[in-house]
Amino acid sequence: LTKCSKPVDIVFAIDTSASIWIVNFPSQIQFVRDVVSELNIGSGIDKSRVAVVTFSKDVKLVFDFNQGQDTDAVVKAIDEIVHDKGDATRTYKALQMVHEQVLAPGNGERPEVENVVVVLTDGVTNSGGYDSYPNGGKDQTLDDARTVRNLPAHLFAIGIGHGVNMEELKHMASIPDTTYVITANDFEELNTDNIKQKLINRTCEVVVPQATTPPPPASTTTPPPKEEPKECYEARADIFFVLDQSSSIQTWENFQKELEFVREVIDQIETGPTKAQVGLIKFSTDATTEFHLGDHTTKTDLVNEVSMVNWDGGDTNTDKAINLLIDRGFNKIFGARENVPQIAIFLTDGGSTKASLTEEAIERLKETDIISFAIGVGENKTDKMLEELNSIATSPDHFFEVDNLDRLVDIRKNLVDVLCEDAVDTDEEKPQKHEECKETIADIMFLLDGSTSINNQETFDKELDFIISVIDEMDIGQTKTQIALMQFASGTKIEFLFNEHDNKADIAAAIRSARWMQGNTFLNLALDKIVQVSTKENGFRDNVPHILVLISDGVSTRRSYTMKAIERLREKTDYIVFGIGVGMYLNMDELSKLVSKPVPDHQFHVDNQDSLPLIRSQLTTRLCAADEPKPAPEVCIDKKADIIFIADASTSIGITDFGKLKSFMKKVISNFEIGTDKIQIGLVTFSNSSKTEFPLKAYSSSDELDKAIDGVHYTQGLTFTHLALEEVLKHGFTAQAGARDDVPRIVVIVTDGWSRDPTNTLINAQKAKDAGIIMFSIGVGNYLDEDELKAMSSDPVEIHSFMVEDYSALESIQNSVASKVCTVNPSVRPVQPLIDPDRINSIFGPKRKSFKNQNEEKELKNEIEHLDGRKNDRRNNLASRKENLDQEDILSLLEKALKRRLDRQN
Repeated sequence: LTKCSKPVDIVFAIDTSASIWIVNFPSQIQFVRDVVSELNIGSGIDKSRVAVVTFSKDVKLVFDFNQGQDTDAVVKAIDEIVHDKGDATRTYKALQMVHEQVLAPGNGERPEVENVVVVLTDGVTNSGGYDSYPNGGKDQTLDDARTVRNLPAHLFAIGIGHGVNMEELKHMASIPDTTYVITANDFEELNTDNIKQKLINRTCEVVVPQATTPPPPASTTTPPPKEEPKECYEARADIFFVLDQSSSIQTWENFQKELEFVREVIDQIETGPTKAQVGLIKFSTDATTEFHLGDHTTKTDLVNEVSMVNWDGGDTNTDKAINLLIDRGFNKIFGARENVPQIAIFLTDGGSTKASLTEEAIERLKETDIISFAIGVGENKTDKMLEELNSIATSPDHFFEVDNLDRLVDIRKNLVDVLCEDAVDTDEEKPQKHEECKETIADIMFLLDGSTSINNQETFDKELDFIISVIDEMDIGQTKTQIALMQFASGTKIEFLFNEHDNKADIAAAIRSARWMQGNTFLNLALDKIVQVSTKENGFRDNVPHILVLISDGVSTRRSYTMKAIERLREKTDYIVFGIGVGMYLNMDELSKLVSKPVPDHQFHVDNQDSLPLIRSQLTTRLCAADEPKPAPEVCIDKKADIIFIADASTSIGITDFGKLKSFMKKVISNFEIGTDKIQIGLVTFSNSSKTEFPLKAYSSSDELDKAIDGVHYTQGLTFTHLALEEVLKHGFTAQAGARDDVPRIVVIVTDGWSRDPTNTLINAQKAKDAGIIMFSIGVGNYLDEDELKAMSSDPVEIHSFMVEDYSALESIQNSVASKVCTVNPSVRPVQPLIDPDRINSIFGPKRKSFKNQNEEKELKNEIEHLDGRKNDRRNNLASRKENLDQEDILSLLEKALKRRLDRQN
């Protein structure tokens, strides 16, 4: 094994529950023992320290950083760990001990050394009934894992065997899970050098930037300077490396030479969300994506991730690599961008195993706009191999060949030179400007939060790059759009005012020169300063729109002062204010108070600075149209209804898209007259559990509803849709919640994934429709069960169900949703159910693992036969029951669900 000499404070949390067989437990101890043996353990600041926690039904601190910090003492203590064989797996207890005790100040943890936590388990969290946490404590594990990560600490999750829950491991671990989640099929595989080295390497890489190569020793004879390839400062492209990892590479060391070549090329490219994005595919018998475009935005992250790629060996199925590249590599679902060059760099040492399939794949490749480089390695390249590589290459100057992997360095310069030319957009290739920006004349002030919470200059630079990308869409000049930039923290700093720069190049240079201030978040001082400098002397013009764009990641230090400063800004200027909130520590109410109305049109929220490019187009469109009068919303006049929104808050959404979902709800609601004698709104969210955020009677105005929706938190978790429907059925339309008897009852559910309990989801949806509730279903993205979505919707389905590509596209249907909700038929009445859902569920409910008795399987089959008969009755009586809700689809789907359960049981 290769040692890690970098200092780290590392905590191992070891599963000692009864699910681990007594013969397997020593393998887990041996794994930990061997890994720590490769760390440079000691008491100095340049040494590593180790702590160990064990967990099952109880949690124990075996030793912390203050105890016996030399290799022999640590190994001896690990060897003495006892297998508790407890009847629970309370992972959350171990994580609590880590953040409350082991990594707490004063227990040996060193602030100047990074923390790493490694959780080893062979199962899933299980409270064993010792705690009353819902969902067996799984949610609590994720909560405590989040606390550990925020210390901060790098959290690795190692799953052993087939009893682990990959979703739990991924949500527990740090991001990206491709780095921080490690799995082994069994304890024997865990104890291999491959898995041990993987953890050692990743631990060493994630905590310390890669060391640079030391300079060569001085020589008496000065060699001629080596010509280095030019760096692609202007590169704006999506670039995929496609690496051959077949057995013909022969050794792991040879594969490392391929990776070193990739790292050297990346080093010559400016990377980032608005610059070059890099992905990597490797192929042999199969092709796999190691990381997607946009997964890693800095060179350090990319180089580290490339270093962790493993060599597997196998055949040379080049066709699979090409097809994966086309189908998933340059797919916008996985991070690819529109209107930027798509570049692929193929590196292989042999002809493909299946030449005919590769020819077909190359034909597909030629039908795309992908610019392809092909690099052939080896002294014995056959004519067939050369012909194949020439076919892959876009043109002759995109084909390179070397005799061996050591000679890859010889072609690096030429490759990068051609790559840079391809990666820099020509005028024709650049995305067209927004049409509305061509004639825009405005004075735009960008206001940047430069407080300490930004963390570093690199993060601040991402905000600067974002501003430059927005300005690039505009026509700049003294008679066109003018730009100003100000930064604030404990004080304010004017970077430049409206009349200082009249072209994009000067503005971009001035923006890039801005240095991160650091300090508190005195937004009030910045707003007052804007009032002060918005004068003719500073280029502030009359009779043009004045726009202010704030980007902030936190809460103002003096909120009451900020509220008064917002009032002064409104009294003394006519700024149209846009606000962009970054991260999870925002006061959205404060941001809503600052931005112009309607709030949803002027307010944005993203996960982090890397996500800012995702809103560039939308922000630019709104900035350039900010002075145009907005059509009044089509308000539902004199309508009465009780409407409950059900919002998916599961992990698959992400905080940025959850913000878009909240914005969508507010925009739909803006079409309604809100009041106790008009339209009432309630909201339920769901993930692992469901929650009524507010009942129907809670708010009687649109402003109150907007504020309440802004305050809804993103919970994360799985997609238990049936629990949300159950919440509505039990509590949503009750007198206590404010429901009325003489108005339509409507549910609008928005989700981006299939439910975890489809049977109960369909049953509860049908119960709702049987009770006379009109069901609208909105599906977002590509991971939906379209049949399930339709089954939840009222009849006719084409009116009551919607599907959009992503959460940004919700904006395109908001008026249609509002219109259809506003025009529901108020005469809909409950119908007698054709099926008895409780009966079916009692026979084989979602939580049952076996049949009650030997007759139960027969009962289930009889129930399915009855469903068939009832569907026939339904068809026969359809003409006479047009006024009722259609149930044929749900009967079919429920039958399928029951059959699937029967198949799984057998």
